[in-house]
Amino acid sequence: MKHRPVLAVTAADNYGDFIAIPVTSRPQAEHGLPLAAADMLTGTLPAASWIRTNRIVTLNGSLVVKTVGRVSERVVAAAVERFCAYIGYPGQK
Repeated sequence: MKHRPVLAVTAADNYGDFIAIPVTSRPQAEHGLPLAAADMLTGTLPAASWIRTNRIVTLNGSLVVKTVGRVSERVVAAAVERFCAYIGYPGQK
């Protein structure tokens, strides 16, 4: 199994499951939110990265290998807003 980076957008529930959005080093023109070094509150990114706002996954905390860092709440909110807009959630741009 290959390890893939994600942005956790919820805390783990009672079963250890959380919702996350994939992060990639491949440029994402249409559905990507750039993740800059300035967006990191802690940690550093090994390469230029984008949050893939057209995908969402549910994972279990037991799958987490390591935490790379923490991003600002502004970045999490922007990623969630873009995902909601992508799926056509009412009230979103």
